[in-house]
Amino acid sequence: MEGIAKPILLLESVTSPHNFALKPSQARLLQSADLIIWIGEGMEYPITRFVENLAPERSLPLTSPDAGHHQNLHIWLDPDRAQLIVSTLVDKLSALDPEHAARYRENGAQLNKQIDKLASELELLLRPYHNVPYIVYHDAYSHFERRFGLNNQGAVTPDEEHRPGASQIRHIRAIIAKSGARCIFLEPQFEPQTLATITEDIDIRIGELDPLGVGLVPGVNGFFQLMRNLARGFDNCLSHP
Repeated sequence: MEGIAKPILLLESVTSPHNFALKPSQARLLQSADLIIWIGEGMEYPITRFVENLAPERSLPLTSPDAGHHQNLHIWLDPDRAQLIVSTLVDKLSALDPEHAARYRENGAQLNKQIDKLASELELLLRPYHNVPYIVYHDAYSHFERRFGLNNQGAVTPDEEHRPGASQIRHIRAIIAKSGARCIFLEPQFEPQTLATITEDIDIRIGELDPLGVGLVPGVNGFFQLMRNLARGFDNCLSHP
């Protein structure tokens, strides 16, 4: 949309997309928006009822309606999927605003070239870690991991909205012992207490990964900063024996 209009970010990065209450100002934004771009009800379920009352052309969910809660919907973490999102946005914006279709196509092509360069950069950074085992807090990274060939051995919790119980903690400790996992990764929105319990008396490094861009300044470079930060999070921890 560069040179045409400026999008508005509905949720701040510190807000969980799974359970939030819309402020009146946010509800007004939804009602007045020409286009709402979201992952879908499997991710941002609280806005589903608002979107259902809008004309279909004003909503662009990036996943199908049957994409369930237990599927990994963090699709933006794969550069190839990100390029598909860009192409989808070009088509949708061009249909809504045909006067600027050529500019949308030009912007989209340039953005996808930048994503190509980003993917090559991250491939080079992450190549040494294809066989290095690690544990994540929750399974948000499978798209990223498949794209860059990383070696995830398990997740602390299958549901990020709930703390793992004692049996799950024992299970993760057993995985660490069996796999020789080098790192276990926290996320900035979760308390570190659970990881402290899991890693007690275990020789494993604690790193941090952020799939949502907590603390990033919203803007045209946000996606690239998020992806580089994620890759550096892996590199910072997995590079140490």
